Amino acid sequence: MLNDSMIGRNETADLASVDRRDATRATVDTEVVMSWHFRPSETVRYRTVDLSETGMRIRSTTPLIEGMTGTLVSTLPEGRRLDQACMVVWCRGGSGGTDYEAGLRFF
Repeated sequence: MLNDSMIGRNETADLASVDRRDATRATVDTEVVMSWHFRPSETVRYRTVDLSETGMRIRSTTPLIEGMTGTLVSTLPEGRRLDQACMVVWCRGGSGGTDYEAGLRFF
């Protein structure tokens, strides 16, 4: 399993946040394990930023492509199983080009 935070970007970048949805968000600071559909046998860990009923925002050290689909497998460190299908609906770079944030929509 890859750990996205190990890919070598600055994890403390100050990212501007813009409200993009109507659903109430809860700030969540945990990790999620993702399995992308283009490579289902390899999982990747991402830090979460916030969560709503319709999706979540994650932090990545690499840009994620809009339209990419995958499955949220579990949360860490609890190991709670999720099996929630999702799609990347937007991705933007952080200040100074160090980190990226991506919005995932559940379906």
